[in-house]
Amino acid sequence: MHHLEKNYSLKYKIITVSSSRNLENDLSGKLMAKLIKNSDRTVVKDDEVQILNELFKDYYNYDVFIYIGGTGISRLDQTSTAVRKIAEREIKGFGELFRNKSGGTFPYISDASLFIYKNKIIFTLPGSENAQEIAYNIINEIIDHLYYEINKE
Repeated sequence: MHHLEKNYSLKYKIITVSSSRNLENDLSGKLMAKLIKNSDRTVVKDDEVQILNELFKDYYNYDVFIYIGGTGISRLDQTSTAVRKIAEREIKGFGELFRNKSGGTFPYISDASLFIYKNKIIFTLPGSENAQEIAYNIINEIIDHLYYEINKE
């Protein structure tokens, strides 16, 4: 079946990276979970080990991992840097499109991106609430094609 004729029932893990948020006050994570129905969410600290541990421990349970937060320029912002260390591929066009659709100047200092790691799709997004709907609209448009492409053969 051609990928454009199929909608996959993918399982999503939403991981908020923050030293100040928890499941109750994480508005960005709640918003993304509301947009993506088939998802679970958690919050981890701005720590490379915790960031990558969420991927490794749940690797077999999810198809798509969405990290929210930790993509800025602060010394604490480690999300994309951590994922980049283990990723097999980085698809920089996602971050470029996200920054372009976000408008203004500040999105261009975000390290939002898309990574592939052992047939898993990993997005890293800014922690702002405004970023979630923009990112979701892009993700929703490309996810089935992306999943098809990395799993064919």
